[in-house]
Amino acid sequence: MEKNKKRVIANMSWLMGGKIVNMILSFFVSLATARYLGPSNFGSINYVAAYVSFFSSIASLGLSVIVIKEVSSGEEDDNKVIWTGILMRFLTAVVSTVAVVAFFAIAKKNDPLLVPIAALESIAILASAFDTFMYWFQGKLLGKFVSIAGVIAYLAMSLYRLYLLANGADILWFAFATSVDTLVLALVLFIFYVKENGFRPVISLPLGKKLLKQSYHYLISGLIAILYSKIDQIMLGDMLDKASVGLYSAALTIAGLWGMIPSAFIQSVSPILYKNAQTDRGMFLKRLKQSYAGIWFLNVCWSLAISLFSYWVVLLLYGAEYMGARKALIIVVWYSGISSLGSLTQVYLATENKNKYINYFALAGLVTDVVLNALLIPHFGIMGAAVATLATYCVIHIVMPLVIKDTREAAVLILQGMIFRDVIDENMKQYGKMIVKKVFRRK
Repeated sequence: MEKNKKRVIANMSWLMGGKIVNMILSFFVSLATARYLGPSNFGSINYVAAYVSFFSSIASLGLSVIVIKEVSSGEEDDNKVIWTGILMRFLTAVVSTVAVVAFFAIAKKNDPLLVPIAALESIAILASAFDTFMYWFQGKLLGKFVSIAGVIAYLAMSLYRLYLLANGADILWFAFATSVDTLVLALVLFIFYVKENGFRPVISLPLGKKLLKQSYHYLISGLIAILYSKIDQIMLGDMLDKASVGLYSAALTIAGLWGMIPSAFIQSVSPILYKNAQTDRGMFLKRLKQSYAGIWFLNVCWSLAISLFSYWVVLLLYGAEYMGARKALIIVVWYSGISSLGSLTQVYLATENKNKYINYFALAGLVTDVVLNALLIPHFGIMGAAVATLATYCVIHIVMPLVIKDTREAAVLILQGMIFRDVIDENMKQYGKMIVKKVFRRK
């Protein structure tokens, strides 16, 4: 048990460290890009990215949770799982890439600039098939490789964008930036994987069917999740203008900054939670509630700070041109923490074989988001979109799990974690001290 704790702490330290470095690199270069492009051009890139995200979600096949679970359990050959997943995702990615470009060429022909932007951004869909290697490292608690690969990829993208800024490049070159990041990440992960596990491509059709059978719930929910997470930007672009999309995207970027921290935490503890669920369900539920509490505490601190200093945050980061994003930021900043709680709930659903409810949650969220956006955007603009987003995530990750009897246990754990009920004990205190020591020791 002590060995597992040390591995979790080391893995989390690497993941968190890598996420923080990536956040710093990406955020400040993105700020410079947003200032250079202005709300309208910045909005155009994000408007197209909203559509690309949907097709990218299709190409992911919802395999992330399932592949990590398979690698962690050791029931199947790791190498076979990874390469089968890659082939399945790449074939789907080819179809998705063609589909997204065709969509813009047909549906958005009145705005010809959007077609080449879509073509350049959709290259990332093809490259993302190879981030399946990442799931192997996460399942094996080898977070340092994921962190190093991420830093290299973000550094490459940052240098690319800085070069474009220095040379006053056209908007199309900036549209390719996301693909640069994904391409480099895929290459570095491939190199690391081959070094650690060898180059032995093995494909299994029966295994592929097994993975799809387990993951289709996540695929469907992922598609719906992309819709409700991006529908606000799409509807803002269609109902108002691309500048509104740019302002709202700036608010979302600031709100989601801290999300890398709980993401690293969840990626690190998920394999251990899966193992706890197999050996000691009581401990699994206890650790799950403690994880909810920790994530929520971080969210409250972050959200309060951003809300109180929103004027200065927007002014200093994006400039006066983006000041229209301030009020939306105060509302939407609270959604990212609730979203992280939902990511952790996926572990509970996977261990309890209740994956089917993910689709119910996501569908309720989509309906909520579309209805609220349609009602609020015409009257309140990006403020309406912000309210719709926050309400949607509350419905998905708290209200729906509470309403459905089979998932009420998870919702109760979330609510207990949010009020820190029976969260702190001696083991938790010792665990926290170990985490702090490890993080500071690495620094």
